[in-house]
Amino acid sequence: MRVLMSVLALLLWSASARAQVYEGNDTGGIIPWSCEAEAAAQQIAAAYCARWDKYHRITSVHRQYGDYIAFHCLWSPHVNRYALPAVPTRAHCPRSPLVVKALN
Repeated sequence: MRVLMSVLALLLWSASARAQVYEGNDTGGIIPWSCEAEAAAQQIAAAYCARWDKYHRITSVHRQYGDYIAFHCLWSPHVNRYALPAVPTRAHCPRSPLVVKALN
């Protein structure tokens, strides 16, 4: 049981470690989508935009592996409020049925 839990923890840790900006510049970027990356997207985009003393705004989330979470870096959080509407992201990932079976 301990081995299974440590393997599961290692897999979850390695999946979250890959959540980073794939491509971007001072105007925004994209993050490869995964459930874990979406849960951390606000923090990832905020840290990335902070390099240029800007604020982040998530503009699209395509919930499919191989797609991306797009964000813009803005000088003010109030700029282009309606032209670039913020898109909500998930705060956590639902538990997979496979993980539930492994834990039981």
